[in-house]
Amino acid sequence: MRIVVRAIIKNDDSLLVIKRIKNGETYFVFPGGGVDDGESHPIALERECKEELGLDVLVLEFMYDFDFIKKGNEPQKEYFYQCDISGGKLGSGDGEEYSPDNNNGLYEPMWIKLEKLSDLDLRPIEIKNKLIEL
Repeated sequence: MRIVVRAIIKNDDSLLVIKRIKNGETYFVFPGGGVDDGESHPIALERECKEELGLDVLVLEFMYDFDFIKKGNEPQKEYFYQCDISGGKLGSGDGEEYSPDNNNGLYEPMWIKLEKLSDLDLRPIEIKNKLIEL
């Protein structure tokens, strides 16, 4: 089973997400990625946020988990943590997302207003709905 950690980063009335355009489809995801062998969830999330966003984060608390089956029948479990930004510059990440050779679609980190959440294709929808209920 693949283990993934995701960051829920809020700033006043906004949420930090990554806009994805892949295979002609536009949607939004929470920053994060896979946990390497022997890596703790907080360390993995700090690494992923630096790579994907260019930001240093403080992992504050566990919020949700979510199980699903990826394409190809690979089980995946995602853990969502509330995080705060402690440094860095948004959009300056050095992960594969920023490589000119990236063949995995467009990644664009951005702030969205919480009041607009219901209008967006933010995935997974189950976590989006939990945030709307808060």
